[in-house]
Amino acid sequence: MSVLYDKEEEKKYVYIKKINCTNCEKQFNDIRVMNSKLRRKEPDQDLRPRFQFIDSLKYGVTACPYCGYTASDKNFEHLTSLQQRRLREKVTSQFMQREPSDEQLLDYATAIARHELALVCAMSMELPVSEQGYLCLHIAWLLRGRIEEMEAEAEDGQADQEACGQLKEKEERYYRQAYEWLQKAATQEDFPICGLDASTFDYLLAVMSAHFKEYDIASKYCGSVVQTRGVSSKLKDKALMLKDEIMEAKKAAEEAAE
Repeated sequence: MSVLYDKEEEKKYVYIKKINCTNCEKQFNDIRVMNSKLRRKEPDQDLRPRFQFIDSLKYGVTACPYCGYTASDKNFEHLTSLQQRRLREKVTSQFMQREPSDEQLLDYATAIARHELALVCAMSMELPVSEQGYLCLHIAWLLRGRIEEMEAEAEDGQADQEACGQLKEKEERYYRQAYEWLQKAATQEDFPICGLDASTFDYLLAVMSAHFKEYDIASKYCGSVVQTRGVSSKLKDKALMLKDEIMEAKKAAEEAAE
């Protein structure tokens, strides 16, 4: 799916907010999304959210230009003294302070770089593996968005295949890391994880397992969703459809191997 967002239209869905850094205590401006104005579209199969006129994922982290502290918007203000010490030792001490940006929008390259810095901060602070995995997933989604944008920008209908290929490889690396860490989180952490209940989380892992052709594992996750009481009919239907796709893909792979 090729998507090209109109910048003037996108500006209608963001605003500038003054932020006080929890780490260095300096103030800076950052971009926020007007969530109340968003118009939701059908998400990707792996739950990547989509909205009309804007990719809200670009604006999911807050980044201090003075000390380098970067984290998801909802977690930016929550910093313990131990996390602060680790952050200052491993990130701030090596961070090159930059001039605060007056940009009203973020492009994909900037958004990806901010999320990668958020991942470095999360790892430095030794945050739960679920938070690190979810950041990897968001980076993979942003790379997917950039590829879609490049395809839409191509005048002749053919995007730069080499550049797209490099981005795709990077997307796959982050997607794999996200998959491994989220699987680990499911065995170590209590739900909700990343804001998802157990059945929705299982569905996400089923999609990711199927992507990596781990069909038996994917089927197991689907079965868990279908058999759990209280799960919405919409999620169960999605799991059943996915299970059918998995069975077909597994059969095709087995026939090709013969």
